[in-house]
Amino acid sequence: MAQALRTAAFVVGGIAAVATGAALILGPTLAATIGFAGASLSTIATATSAAAAILSTAASIAGAPKGSVGGDATKFKINKDSGIPYHIGRTLNGGNVIHRQFYGNKNDRESWVTVRSLGPVKSLGAFLVDKAAVAFAAGGAIGGFNGYMWLDEQVGNCPEARALVGPSGPFPGWDATAKLSGLAADLWTLRFDTKGKKFPNGTPQSGRVMEGVFVYDMRQDGSIPGGAGDCRIGQESTYVYNDNPACHAVTWAFGRVQNGQLVAGGGMKVSGIDLAAAAEWASVCDVNKWTVGGVVWTNTDNTWDVLKMICQAGGAEPIVVGGMLSFTFNAPRVSIGTITSADVAGDVDAPSSSSRRTRRNTVIPRVRLESHGWEVVPLDALTIADYVAVDGGKRPTEIEFPLVQNADQGAQLGVYSLMNGRELDGITIPAKVYAIGYRPGDCITLDIPEANLIGRQVIIRSRELSGSDLSVTLTCRTETAGKHAFALGRTGTPPRTPDLSILPPDTAAPLAADWSATGSALSQGGASLPAIVVTGAATNPNADAVIFEYRVSGTDDWASAGVEAIDATRKEITSVASGATYDVGVSYRIRGLITDRLILGPVTVGALTVVTLEQLIIANSYPINISLIGHDDGGSASVTISAHSRVYQDRTVSVAASTITGLQNSTAYYLYYDDAARAGGTVQAMATTVFADGFTSSANPARHPLGFITTPAPGGGDSGGSGSTPPGGGGGEVNPNIVQQ
Repeated sequence: MAQALRTAAFVVGGIAAVATGAALILGPTLAATIGFAGASLSTIATATSAAAAILSTAASIAGAPKGSVGGDATKFKINKDSGIPYHIGRTLNGGNVIHRQFYGNKNDRESWVTVRSLGPVKSLGAFLVDKAAVAFAAGGAIGGFNGYMWLDEQVGNCPEARALVGPSGPFPGWDATAKLSGLAADLWTLRFDTKGKKFPNGTPQSGRVMEGVFVYDMRQDGSIPGGAGDCRIGQESTYVYNDNPACHAVTWAFGRVQNGQLVAGGGMKVSGIDLAAAAEWASVCDVNKWTVGGVVWTNTDNTWDVLKMICQAGGAEPIVVGGMLSFTFNAPRVSIGTITSADVAGDVDAPSSSSRRTRRNTVIPRVRLESHGWEVVPLDALTIADYVAVDGGKRPTEIEFPLVQNADQGAQLGVYSLMNGRELDGITIPAKVYAIGYRPGDCITLDIPEANLIGRQVIIRSRELSGSDLSVTLTCRTETAGKHAFALGRTGTPPRTPDLSILPPDTAAPLAADWSATGSALSQGGASLPAIVVTGAATNPNADAVIFEYRVSGTDDWASAGVEAIDATRKEITSVASGATYDVGVSYRIRGLITDRLILGPVTVGALTVVTLEQLIIANSYPINISLIGHDDGGSASVTISAHSRVYQDRTVSVAASTITGLQNSTAYYLYYDDAARAGGTVQAMATTVFADGFTSSANPARHPLGFITTPAPGGGDSGGSGSTPPGGGGGEVNPNIVQQ
């Protein structure tokens, strides 16, 4: 039943990929985003896509690929039911005998016609007799088998120019019409040794370490986006040789056609295959040095199961997305979007943890190794100690990778399978219609506190569309970022087994680069107050408040300086002693827990200065009836200050007009004069470009600000100024009581 479902899923996926119809409701752009090839919600596309989704789910339930059932591909054998061998990558090939004949004088000759693979193949490799290579020249063996062994061979071109021939020409059942076009094959002939020295144990085992079929590499196809080269799908003369699992998966899904007939593979239309996803997967395989190799069979091996075996070698799975064959594969992912509580259209179903009955902590990968005669052998058990502690003992599983021929690759894929089995699978999210653009294989973030899904990255495993209410149900599996480095490098600490418990927050101290502290003195109206100024910004996304503390350097007694909002960028601590040295502590509050302190310092604060009554009166005085006019003097500028009055709290004095010369053109100036006696009259007006120097301060207690002006440009007309603070002014030691008159 499982085999029938897998086959049906593969076929229906191909049908859905070519369904056509109007893009009802959604329009062509969004329909393309969903993954339908122009069909969207038309009757045919909906039906076939739904069927493909159901059947592909059933196929996935059937489990991992079961491996080839066409017999041991490394053995020289006769099996009329196995079909055509299909040789992938570099591996040992025993071949399938299709014709065997005794003939000659007293039947002293025996010929074997052996099909090695669907062709063409890159190379047949050396001919092995009982695992030892035999060399041939002009069809005859060289060395110990000379005169007793002959070989003719072909790589499987379609068509082949001639039939394979024996050393004596045609023999019963085999002549010039017995062509094997499109099949890599050889004709091996033995001569009976009357002394029994050449073949003491009868017919020996033969084999060849071949380089198999050519494939379509979408990355070398200049006719599709992102491709570059002459490779074209369906044009086998342009195919290339490689052992990349993604390229073999696409080629198998598309199928191999000879003389207009599908002879191997799925026979899908290219429009039904997600080439973009396959290209990305192919690059991941190259980076990880993951290859595929082995022999499968066109009759006995189920087409869908072969595709799964090829995908398994590349750490991937075939999936159906809107009637299109795509691939999801193991690789570090970046979330492309977030689904929050506001996006949910129904009840969220999420398991609290992976099942203890199904999760494992020890894996024994089984792979085919050249060092072991190309036999499938188990690798040493790979145990993750942290998981053993959690599970209360070892829980082993054995996984066979039929088309993996590298021990490191098998170990990496085995650990990936183990870790994926511990992820939370089957998280069901009924989402609103605008989530329709997410596809199986996409990585997204779930932020649904009601289901304990807080900032949780997941991989979409399947997507179900509802035509009645246009909702989208996403079935997801958690994605633990740390598993990739662990599986690929086998270094570091394995990530925690995912569950839906709320993880304790990270209580590490704030980063040193986030905050800094300086000793200072805050001045206002001529007085200065010692202070510590802390500046920075919180970068912990989970923090909800910033806590500031301080202590006298060399002591352990921390004093609170207050709790500020998480977006605080400046904190002034003024309850400090003049000239003293302090340490500053910064920490965060995260869900009620306080992180460790980031300790800044030591810093030394400024001195406390107090303002006299005279300074206070000056700081609160202001000019009235004043005008400021800037002039261009040809090479410099000047400012004329009109006669005006100065208002103090206890009296008003008159101030004579004055002019400041030798200023720069097009420059902003702050105007002032000093008058400690507050007598007015003739004063010496000055100009400065430094904002703080134009106002009363502890350094300049007798300073009287006059206003602000920008001098005219060279050759420009007169400019006016403000007899008060500058436009939009603020900051520094500005007297807040100055009022423009």
